[in-house]
Amino acid sequence: MAGALVVPLAIEEVIARFDAASAPLDEHEVQRALGTARSALTNPTDAEKLGAWAELLAFALSDNGTSSSSRKTYFSLVSSDPKDDATVYSSDIAGVENEILSLWTQRAKTLKHPVLKARYADLAWDMSRAIANARPDPEMARTAIDAYLASLTENLRDDAHGRFHAAIRALGLAAMIRDAARVELAKNALLSLHREAMAADQGLWWITIDRLLDDKNVGVTGPERDQLVADLESIVGKRSNTSDPSVFNPHAVESAAKKLIKYYNKHGKGDDARRLHEVMGRTFEHFASLGNATLASSVLQTAVNAYRDAGLQQESKRARIAMEEKIAQSHDEAATFTFEQTISREDMDKFLGELVVPDVGGTFAQIAGAFLHSHSGLEKRIAQLQQQSPLMAMIGQTIVADNHVAAKVGSVEGDPFGRLIRQAQQEMSLSDMWLVNVLGRAIEAHGLMPGHFVGWAARSGLFSDLTLLMEGVAAWYEQDFVKAVHVLVPQVEKGLRSIVSNLGKPITKRHPKIPGVSVVIGMGDILYSDEIRDALGQELTLHFLTLYSDPRGFNLRNKVAHGMIDADEIDPGLASRIIHTLLAFGIWEPLSKATRDKQGPETDTAAVAT
Repeated sequence: MAGALVVPLAIEEVIARFDAASAPLDEHEVQRALGTARSALTNPTDAEKLGAWAELLAFALSDNGTSSSSRKTYFSLVSSDPKDDATVYSSDIAGVENEILSLWTQRAKTLKHPVLKARYADLAWDMSRAIANARPDPEMARTAIDAYLASLTENLRDDAHGRFHAAIRALGLAAMIRDAARVELAKNALLSLHREAMAADQGLWWITIDRLLDDKNVGVTGPERDQLVADLESIVGKRSNTSDPSVFNPHAVESAAKKLIKYYNKHGKGDDARRLHEVMGRTFEHFASLGNATLASSVLQTAVNAYRDAGLQQESKRARIAMEEKIAQSHDEAATFTFEQTISREDMDKFLGELVVPDVGGTFAQIAGAFLHSHSGLEKRIAQLQQQSPLMAMIGQTIVADNHVAAKVGSVEGDPFGRLIRQAQQEMSLSDMWLVNVLGRAIEAHGLMPGHFVGWAARSGLFSDLTLLMEGVAAWYEQDFVKAVHVLVPQVEKGLRSIVSNLGKPITKRHPKIPGVSVVIGMGDILYSDEIRDALGQELTLHFLTLYSDPRGFNLRNKVAHGMIDADEIDPGLASRIIHTLLAFGIWEPLSKATRDKQGPETDTAAVAT
């Protein structure tokens, strides 16, 4: 191509090969092939470098259905660092923005494969303002819609979820440009995929329902909506069958029932909503009978709530009593585990194999301990840095948040604990990829569900009501990290207060302004108390301070409580750190009351981590 941008022949060959492919096409495979070809270029000119980068950028952008924070686009760069996003759009393509847009537009017009055609056309429509400040061309939107709809077959997209994703994007684009005919085509395509999923029992039934059931703007007819409701009822009926283990699935029942309950309440069908609450209650009560006490203690909370919402108070009370019994029994099931905090950073498989052991409890304990940073280890690394960079060790640090100074950290000599917090924060950030991977491996190896994590966190008796823990962990499972973070962080603070209470210490304090009134203590009151910190131990205290409470660390509790956290900060790594905290709760054990009484008041705050 002429001008400042030239697509190298090797890159052209990759595009041509995929365009002529007869096998199903995956955009990630295209990205990998383009990346390999770009890396293999020999002495490319600057124009060829830009051309290769423009083609790779087309597939490096993530079509995750969310808008980039700075440009309100459908496509965004997969990156945890906002600066990376800015770099791609500024320095790497500065001066050739229009040429890149023209390249993508030309590809959309000339390529034949629907998957490629949809990708380029959608990019040309969606990114025109972001990269070239140009008005989007509706023809590109129409081209993308038609190509997305043409790609909804197994011989073009072999992943069923990918076909749903493409159909939903086509529907969104059609609605955006107010093309009624294409809206109807996309809606019908989505319904067709739904019928295929229901017939195949694939578990993807929720996608179309979530998109269409309550949407009044895409022409869903009364009979179509009634069929979606009937499909939900059929899932509840089938998956709540306690007499057939091959179809019984309490999580599917809960998911489908919640969607129906929301729909029925909205349409004034309270009796149907209560009926479904009762079905959920009985389903989860049966589910609790199938597992050990740790799992049962968490899933019974769902039964308690469901019976309550159904107006069945006696059943709710019965389930709560059973839950309390299971929580008590879970202590007997728990064994004591030891672990070494040794992580091989050269071999991920070896690392995962060391932590994910045959026993679920052992796996949880290993993960909890491995990601609690050693106090002495951090001090040792700070000392090494002081020797290697003595000048940096002497210079203080100022942490700025928005328009104010959030914290200050002194020199290594003058502010050793502040430096410890900063070092812990840095190492916690670097461990995200390890933590995300090991949690994923644990889930895969043991078939874990949210209830396993909640039951483990509750085994020390720190939580009397597990509803919000279940909601938060379930949101993490569904990759709704925004919900998970905002639900679970207050529960972490609640768990800490329970530890304080368990140690026989007050959890309230005098109101600073109103005489005779008390307020509950907060995380700062707990973690900055020498007595409580001694009881928690150095590693747990440092973990909570670094992640939640100290302004020199992540300060997550205060950011969430005061609405100072940005959506860009909430990612799988951050959510996984909170899940790790729940695992850490599970390895904390207070000394029994009898032991405290025997030892006397001077040792009343002692606690151990098993």
